[in-house]
Amino acid sequence: MSKDKKDEYEAIEARRIKEKFYEKDYFNADSLFMTDYLNSKRALTMKQTKELGFPYWEYPNLYENLFCLGRLVFKEWGSHMTLVAFFDLESGYFGQGKFTTYRGKDDAYMPSKGHINLADAQIGDYFVLKLQNKSGGSSFIEEIWSVDYDGQLGQAIQKILQDYESRKH
Repeated sequence: MSKDKKDEYEAIEARRIKEKFYEKDYFNADSLFMTDYLNSKRALTMKQTKELGFPYWEYPNLYENLFCLGRLVFKEWGSHMTLVAFFDLESGYFGQGKFTTYRGKDDAYMPSKGHINLADAQIGDYFVLKLQNKSGGSSFIEEIWSVDYDGQLGQAIQKILQDYESRKH
């Protein structure tokens, strides 16, 4: 393990201890119970997030322009009518990321070329995300598609990307 990775893991562990992560419900609750609990709400406030113990600090802003597959793991109400969606990214970019979406005129928290209202999206569901990077800023979800995570996942993603390419031309 490289020194940078070791330092990163040590920093995460120090933050977990500081935030009492291991003593809180997010770490200790059964994962199915936690998913059901989170899906019973559209999103949590920052105060609720901290009380529950979700490790929001482990989800960085990204600075990428790419497509990736992500599993929605948490939603939090942001400031100024925003929703922050936390994803575990499993292809295109591997790791974690958080993305802010603004409320539109129709009261939906939908990316600019959206197909999904993130406030209504279910924790645990998989999505194909088209990330765009603002000049000098963090990535945002420009487009999002829901996918069924089953044996046909590869075919579903391929169809989404083909449809996208055909609309570009």
